[in-house]
Amino acid sequence: MKPLKLHGMNRHSFRILFGCASLLGSLVVSAQPFTDRLLQDEGFWGDGKAEVAVFKATEKRYGTLRETEVRHILVRENFAKNETVKADDWQAPGTYPVIKLNQVITIPTGSYRYDQGHSSFWRQNSGDLIKFTSTTNDSCGLSYKHGTINGARWHYRAFTYWEGVSEVDTKTSAPPNALLYDELPFKLRTIDFGKTTLFEAPLMDSVIDSKGDKLEWPSAAFAIARTPQGWRVTVKHARGTDRLFFDKDSPHALNSWQRWDGSNLERTQLIRLPYWQLNQPGDERYLVPGATYP
Repeated sequence: MKPLKLHGMNRHSFRILFGCASLLGSLVVSAQPFTDRLLQDEGFWGDGKAEVAVFKATEKRYGTLRETEVRHILVRENFAKNETVKADDWQAPGTYPVIKLNQVITIPTGSYRYDQGHSSFWRQNSGDLIKFTSTTNDSCGLSYKHGTINGARWHYRAFTYWEGVSEVDTKTSAPPNALLYDELPFKLRTIDFGKTTLFEAPLMDSVIDSKGDKLEWPSAAFAIARTPQGWRVTVKHARGTDRLFFDKDSPHALNSWQRWDGSNLERTQLIRLPYWQLNQPGDERYLVPGATYP
């Protein structure tokens, strides 16, 4: 690990993040904070199952925290050669493996509710984000967003029920090492834990809402520290501070997430399932805390 020149984030910002300027001198800003160990762990990805995490959650909508449940589904699949979608024949020439994280969010809001979903896709051989999609369905209407990333080039499209952003089609270049807020629950699991203590990266805001988004990447600071149960990653970004807690040992599953707006996720169940086969009444029993499969 070597020191990294601070670009968008200055030393004063890192002092704020740590709350103690004297600690800053003992820490090294990593130029390569991520590792491919988890990405290349065939024992984890090759069992033909998905990792399903269930969280007891409070999600803020309209200024009020709402109690609900959030699910994260993590799985490997093969993309088609010429389309950024799952291949019908995963063994066809030209297909390639990607890691997919689905975030499933249902939030009661008085007389109606929000049903939201977000999917992130990373190339397994590099850990680079190459696609994201996001939907919001509520009693006001439907919104859909779609982003593809090829190197530094981002192509973002959105179709919403809001005037002025009903149809958005934007192409732009992102700064080096740019991240998306919504990819953090998995991307941060590939941190080189034990070696990385601090890094910075351009961070685009979440796209999980009904309105169109601006492609902007203000700098964010990431601080990694041990806890009795595992690892804490503190993220100081344009909107505030997030704290994500991960299990000590690989694959470093997300245990809890304290977000800048007061929203919170606490894991209640973690299980590996062929969920696509478990679609009958009663199969929801595997999502109960402590349940096992088979």
